[in-house]
Amino acid sequence: MRLDKRLFFGLLLLVVLAEMSLWSCGKKVKEGEALAKTYCASCHVLPSPAALPKNVWQLSTLPYMGILMGIEDEIANLPAPLKDYAILRPSTQMISKEDYEKIKAYYIDQAPESLAAPVYSPLTELKDLFSVEDVALAIPNGTFPNMTSVSIDAANREILAGDQSNRIVWQLDSKGQVRQQMANQNALTHIEKTGKNQYYFTYIGTTTQANPEVNGYTNMVDLSLGKYVVKKSILKGLNRPIYLSTQNLDAEAGDELILSEFGFKEGGLSVWKKNGKGDYQKTVLNPQTGATRTIVRDFNQDGRLDIASLFAQGDERVILYLNEGKLKFKEQVLQRFPSIYGTSSFDLVDMDSDGDLDLVCTAGDNADFSTILKPYHGIYLYQNTGNFTFKPWQFFPQNGATKAIASDFDGDGDSDIASIALFPDVAKRPLEGFMYIENQGKSFSQKTLPINHLGRWSVMDAGDIDADGDIDLVLGSHAVAKFPAGGFDPAWKKAKGLLILRNTHK
Repeated sequence: MRLDKRLFFGLLLLVVLAEMSLWSCGKKVKEGEALAKTYCASCHVLPSPAALPKNVWQLSTLPYMGILMGIEDEIANLPAPLKDYAILRPSTQMISKEDYEKIKAYYIDQAPESLAAPVYSPLTELKDLFSVEDVALAIPNGTFPNMTSVSIDAANREILAGDQSNRIVWQLDSKGQVRQQMANQNALTHIEKTGKNQYYFTYIGTTTQANPEVNGYTNMVDLSLGKYVVKKSILKGLNRPIYLSTQNLDAEAGDELILSEFGFKEGGLSVWKKNGKGDYQKTVLNPQTGATRTIVRDFNQDGRLDIASLFAQGDERVILYLNEGKLKFKEQVLQRFPSIYGTSSFDLVDMDSDGDLDLVCTAGDNADFSTILKPYHGIYLYQNTGNFTFKPWQFFPQNGATKAIASDFDGDGDSDIASIALFPDVAKRPLEGFMYIENQGKSFSQKTLPINHLGRWSVMDAGDIDADGDIDLVLGSHAVAKFPAGGFDPAWKKAKGLLILRNTHK
């Protein structure tokens, strides 16, 4: 009997300890949820644990958050792909180690083992609208192209494109024939036309890959008569700039430069005004990293140009800067997104033909801390409900959606959408690399073109390149980059680099 009692009390003790452990773990998870709402939601939209699998939270996303919060243990144990990000640590630790562990416990406990695979709808092939022209770029002893920018100059009927791998900027005519190639070029991210044959070329640096280098710059170049002349270096020492607009924002003569620096540790949206000595002075509108693109127009019709900007990192959001005069702006957030969405592009276009501007966004950046297929990646439409407020309206799945352009491509009086994806699901939905959303008045039809084998599309521009009255597209391929579970298509390594989708409507 004595042995049985010992065994009984031993088992009872194990049960009690197990229950205490479960209670303790449950309490830790509950406290972690409350702490996440306090700490995480103070910087960005609170992400749901269900948005990523357990292993991604544990091995990638949460360690990155640990860097941003200054958790020394996380920083000391960073895996090699995250080492560069250690410079993002704050000057002082922002949260206690104990509270941070509770947040980790909450996300890891509540996250699924894997994300549910989306149910893909069949994609109808788009016919009789675009002819497909694969542009041949002769590169002696070169590697396959990696395009980082492409621009249609409709007035000059030409194409400009930056090839990072071969360090070439290409100038092509409307038929895709090479006019000239400019050698020894860094990674060109934006081309802004300033005159008949003059442009601002903005370079992110030597590579588009995330890195802490601060070596971006903007040059004024002249391409008259097939020549390439750098007239002046306009801006230097920039934090990974990827977009530059030129507009007159005040009542004084001369255009200002509106610069988006995606950055690494620092970045932001800024306005640069030329002073009496001819130098540009910087006014920061927002220091947040992830500044990606701007749309400049008079949104509130008060006679002054305003700025709409996308910030695609951390606190992902579209912000409207209303011009109050003398380069003073009032900030208004139009839309916020969870910090893991990977918002990648936006446009403001009247999609429902009711006279106001609706919001078009893509989510699909998949190159950082969670390179898996995500069912929430795709094209989002938000309907304007008045006074710069928007409500969710339409969603079109597209893994790795990278850029959407809205325009009346088919000439029926409403706006359609062309969208590309750098991270498509090659294994199960390869045709989603290019998507066409046809506006049919009261509904939309999601279509595609069989061009997935011709390139991995990273950049795109729209314009009437052949002056026939309809809108053409040019796509650029970027084969070398991270790729998620959707896979890699070996045909991308044979891509010629540029593709013209010539509109045959007219």
